[in-house]
Amino acid sequence: MNHEMEKMLNTLKDLVSIEGPSGYEQRVAEYMKSRMETKCEEITKDRLGNLICRLNSFPSGPKVAVFAHMDEIGLVVRKIEEDGFIRMVRLGGIEEKVLPGKKVLVMTEGGKWIEGAIGVKSHHLTKPDEKYVVTKVEDLYIDIGAESAEDAVQMGIKVGNPIVFSREFSVRGYRVMANAIDNRGGCSVLLEVIDDIDPLKLHSEVYLIGSTQEEFSLRGILPAIRSVKPDILICLDVAPSCDTPDLKNYTDLKLGAGAVVNLYTFHGRGTLAGLIPSREFVKWIESTAESNGIPLQRNVFFGGLTDVSFAQLELKGMLSVDLGFPSRYTHSTIEVCDVRDLISLKSLVLNLLYRFRQDAIEKLE
Repeated sequence: MNHEMEKMLNTLKDLVSIEGPSGYEQRVAEYMKSRMETKCEEITKDRLGNLICRLNSFPSGPKVAVFAHMDEIGLVVRKIEEDGFIRMVRLGGIEEKVLPGKKVLVMTEGGKWIEGAIGVKSHHLTKPDEKYVVTKVEDLYIDIGAESAEDAVQMGIKVGNPIVFSREFSVRGYRVMANAIDNRGGCSVLLEVIDDIDPLKLHSEVYLIGSTQEEFSLRGILPAIRSVKPDILICLDVAPSCDTPDLKNYTDLKLGAGAVVNLYTFHGRGTLAGLIPSREFVKWIESTAESNGIPLQRNVFFGGLTDVSFAQLELKGMLSVDLGFPSRYTHSTIEVCDVRDLISLKSLVLNLLYRFRQDAIEKLE
């Protein structure tokens, strides 16, 4: 593994170690700001916590915003039982079937994190007709070792406090197994782009944004977009890898085969939103990848949304694209990605930024 990959791995390791559920991204933002400060002309944070880095000034060129959301999925304390067990609700899209028996961290009022475990009925006492039933999140509970509600409160636990999954990080070859790869992987790419970019090669004004509350409502980035008023949006996020036995016939997306360009994203469940990027823009991105030897996978993402789904509709509308990297087991307690795909995505973003010019925008719409 070369220096470039090791550096990306270290950035990802730092980021996934930080607890940052939707609405509580402050420590992630602090880390990212510390990495951005030496390269950006200006860094601001809006009232929702979006971190906005203006890389350079180029008044005669287009404004380009590249962004990745800083938050992760989690849970929220709903009730503290008299015997000290904690009831919860979901914060973001989590499937109940992955929750029982998992280790979690519960935030106290003082900002500390207390270890706990999501309870699961003892196997020895589980009835045969219960063994294949998924327990609803409303019926699950967290054990933090408290003996009473008073004990839990003394620990600093209150209704409304956030919960995240216990921190994990391991590497085998190029593969990374960790929590919150969605979307600390995108944040890692963003930071490595800042480290490697040469502002003197730019013909556009570039903004790099760490956004908030994507997993909660997808709309946390909107104040940042309204502030920057970009012409072009590039969203960096995960794309579900389908190279596992249960998904290998769904799409051809796989780990280690390169960055991803989404040709179509759509939620399909309640929220009627997504993105169909400009055909000319996609061709331009593909030609950029091909001419620079960057592996790029085409993808259709039905059942998911990203920050750009609503951001593209702001102002007069913006030229927008979803770029990403494959990840297995998305929105579960553990996810898997390949560092080579993160490097491919970083290289693609860098080369795209170097190509943006004012006279090219109308041709891409």
